[in-house]
Order: sequence, then C-alpha cells, then structure tokens
Amino acid sequence: MALRLLGCLAALAIACGQAATLAEPSPTELLQKASTNLKDAKTAHIDGTGSFALTSGLSLSFDFKMSGDVEMPDKSRLATEMSVLGQSLSVDTITIGGRTFSKGLIGSGWTVTAANDPQGAMLDPLGQTDLSAVATVTEVDRPVVDGRKTRHLSYSIDQAKLAEKMKAAQTATTASVDVSNATAKGEIWIRTEDNQIVRQLVTISMDMAGDLGIPGASPASSKSTLAMSFDLKFTHLGEPVSPAIAAPPTQ
Repeated sequence: MALRLLGCLAALAIACGQAATLAEPSPTELLQKASTNLKDAKTAHIDGTGSFALTSGLSLSFDFKMSGDVEMPDKSRLATEMSVLGQSLSVDTITIGGRTFSKGLIGSGWTVTAANDPQGAMLDPLGQTDLSAVATVTEVDRPVVDGRKTRHLSYSIDQAKLAEKMKAAQTATTASVDVSNATAKGEIWIRTEDNQIVRQLVTISMDMAGDLGIPGASPASSKSTLAMSFDLKFTHLGEPVSPAIAAPPTQ
C-alpha cells in the first residue's frame, strides 16, 4: 500500500513538472510578453551606460552614463554625463511625444529638436525598448540578478525592418538621411516571477548618407558610419514618477 502511494505521488510530481515545463513560454514568447509588460507598467527608473561613435571626416566618439525616469510609451527625463573631445558635459534631456528637449549641449537654456534628430535620439533609451522588429531570439542562461531569478535572452533585429523604421521616422522638417547596412542586436534579462525586464543591452551600427546635423559630420554627399550601444537597468517599475514628466520652457 505504501509503495503504491509513493508511486502515485511520484507520478503526480512528474506530471506537474511536465505541465510546468509545457506552460513555460518560449524565448520569443517571453520576449514579447516582457515587452508588453514593460509598456503596461507605464513607468520605470533607468540607470545605464552607453557609447557613441561617428566616423565621418572628423571621427567623434565618447562614452556616457545616464539616470532618470520614463513614462511609456513616449516620455523620458534623463540626466546624462559624458566627455566629448576632452570636455566634460552634463546634459539634461526630456523626450515627449516626438520632440526632444536638451540642456547642456548648446548654450545654457533648453533647445528642442525632432525626436529622430541624431543629437537628441542618441540620448533617448525609449527607442531601444521597441522589440517589434526582432528577428531571432535565443536563450543564453538563467542567472540570478539582484537576488531574483531571470532568463537571459539574446536577440537580433530584422535589418530591413530597422531601416524602414528609421526612414519612416524622418519628417519633412528634418534633413533626409539614407540608411544602409543597419544592424542591431541585444541581450535582455527578464525576471521569471513576473516577466518584467530588468536589464537590456543593445548595440546598433549603420551607414548613413546625408546631413546628420552633427558638427564634424561629413557633407550630405558622403557617408558616415554610426555605432551606438546602451546598457540599461530598469527598476521601480509601475511606481509613480514625481514630478511628472513635462516639457520645459524654451527660448
């Protein structure tokens, strides 16, 4: 009788384990679910580092670190520190619904540019959280991050969709830029308990022909090579952002 009971318990445990395994989302399903959950959280705090490199006549490259808050889907407020051409800069950026406000890049006041302008867009991490153009997803490992279990995934972005997205972002008020050889890939760490993104690493590179609006960039007839990377950590998901993100006064 005891052996029969133990056998039943063992069979039940195996069945439960198989059901749990079957219920676990695939890497692709998990990535899309986590992307949706981040949007549904509405808010998050971001701490991150990154790099920017432009090769076009005069080469320009620098590393930066940033900290601030985001309100999905299109608001962010960040403080960024960088060193450019030997000069230390502290730049504040606020991105709201297609416009980027910056202070610290030019003069002492706030300036505003279109969100797809390279000078503003390079400092906006919200664009990296759009995972709709992902082509392939694979699982790397399952590390513990800050004491909580995660699934670590790597992914690549569809090259054609990335180019189309960047072309669609251009407006009649911004200079035309032709993008080619665009590649993007990333890694992402997702908490298993609630399928929330806690870290994202992104690298992007592309060739660009046209007026980038960046001092030192080549003339419109020449090509530039742009490379960027972001390493972002997400905390305080779903918590109120205070004060709320709003447009600053501009001159």
